[in-house]
Amino acid sequence: MRESFTEKSKLLECDEKKSRGNADFSCQEMSNSVQEVLPHSPEIDNKKMLIGVLIVIGIAISWVGSTQLAQSAFSADFNAPFLITWFSTSWMSAVFPLYILPSLLRGIRIRSFYRECEAVFGTRGLQLRTVFQYVGPFCLLWMVTNFLYVSALGVIPATDVTALFSSCNAFVYIFSLIWLKEKLAIVKMVAVTMCIGGIVLMAYAEGFNGPNAVGVTLSAGAAVGAALYKVWFKRIVGDATLGQVSLFLSCLGLLNTVLLWPIVLIFYYTHYEFFNWGNIPWKYLCGNAVLGLIFNFLINFGIAFTYPLFISLGTVLGIPINALTDFVFRGAQFGSCKIVAAFSIVIGFLFMLLPTETEVVLREIICCRFISK
Repeated sequence: MRESFTEKSKLLECDEKKSRGNADFSCQEMSNSVQEVLPHSPEIDNKKMLIGVLIVIGIAISWVGSTQLAQSAFSADFNAPFLITWFSTSWMSAVFPLYILPSLLRGIRIRSFYRECEAVFGTRGLQLRTVFQYVGPFCLLWMVTNFLYVSALGVIPATDVTALFSSCNAFVYIFSLIWLKEKLAIVKMVAVTMCIGGIVLMAYAEGFNGPNAVGVTLSAGAAVGAALYKVWFKRIVGDATLGQVSLFLSCLGLLNTVLLWPIVLIFYYTHYEFFNWGNIPWKYLCGNAVLGLIFNFLINFGIAFTYPLFISLGTVLGIPINALTDFVFRGAQFGSCKIVAAFSIVIGFLFMLLPTETEVVLREIICCRFISK
């Protein structure tokens, strides 16, 4: 993905025969060289763009809907974030069947297709041992991350939670520097600073010692957990195909359903979570699970049909939609400090989406200014 900037020496060539008066010429030459090295943007396909817009809207609406429904489930008689998380994650087992359904309807042979998908579990393929080996740790991390996210919804508004969770990309970059040997980039470091600054500012707005600070901590913890999941998946599994990801997620959902239900009972009987078995808000839980399934489906498979940038923009679009929903239906008020914090996180998120070429151009501009002096 990254291009080696092989003409760096050519761009920086400023020998003694070029005086201070020729610095402007050097900068112009540098600018022309950068334009030659950077690839030209491909012609945008209108159909792909239209599909991308529809997927962006779908991602934003499904994320907002699942978040709002999860928050609506909380009441004086129901406070069970783990039950919500477990129930919603169980629905992830439907991802692979939904993925292969079109192929089955077209009469495509599934055997070779399935063998390609199960390669995500190594040379042994899909076995009980490989499921525990590969999916087990990710299932635990997935559950902890989503448990923190849902728990935060019981403390602070959904807008705050989604804004704080959007700092995930900043933590992805930090962990990539450590484990994936990502190159240090000025733009991305600025983005990390803005995201972390937004988190601190949000905590300040909620009051560092107040109960809402717990919600900020839970949201930030969920962002860190999601970042760990992404980087760890990249390190362990690598570049998986869409079919492999769908099979992996289905196994994750099944493993959660079969193994983690005792935790629901433990939390219930220890009164860590409280709810009435006969009065569980199933309409909110089912709505959250369905929209969560749609959200993950669009996230994981939308990239095959449109530009990856659109997929990321869908989550950013969810922040203002959540804010509007909280304001209209929940009467939430947002102070200037919160708005600045959310804006800082969103800008940092968008900076993370800038292509690698932006870093190259930025370095050359800085170098150009230095030469001009």
